[in-house]
Amino acid sequence: MRSQFLTLLCILTFLSCAWGLLDAIVSFVQADAVSETVYVEQKSTDPKQEKQSKKYFEDRSSDDVPLPGNPEKIESLAVAQFIYSLLTLIGAFLMFRLRKIGFWIYVAGVAVGLILPVILAGFGALNTSFGVFFSVIFAGLYWVSFKEMS
Repeated sequence: MRSQFLTLLCILTFLSCAWGLLDAIVSFVQADAVSETVYVEQKSTDPKQEKQSKKYFEDRSSDDVPLPGNPEKIESLAVAQFIYSLLTLIGAFLMFRLRKIGFWIYVAGVAVGLILPVILAGFGALNTSFGVFFSVIFAGLYWVSFKEMS
């Protein structure tokens, strides 16, 4: 029988992975539009200025390293995010079914999510993939429930 803790972790992972897969697909399909996203320093308190420029995509990067302006780099980062989200989703599904192999697939997905963006776009890419660091925490939480899996 699966514990409520493991069930909650899996459901949160399902939601996160679904969002990650959707985000990766949109970023890959519309890489040109994403690459044209201008860096916005902060929101203005003047409502006239906010209406002046509408942005379709949000710049989720840190202050020092904005999203890359190269569509090919955005596509490769989207592929890396897709692989990461798919592997962690498969791992979470298997852990939901109480299979220990799911934990190792999840950990492999987290490793891919950390290493592949660095290989493809350098260390600046870690700023755009901050969600992977939460997956490291979740891997530790899944490890707590590892004994109840077969």
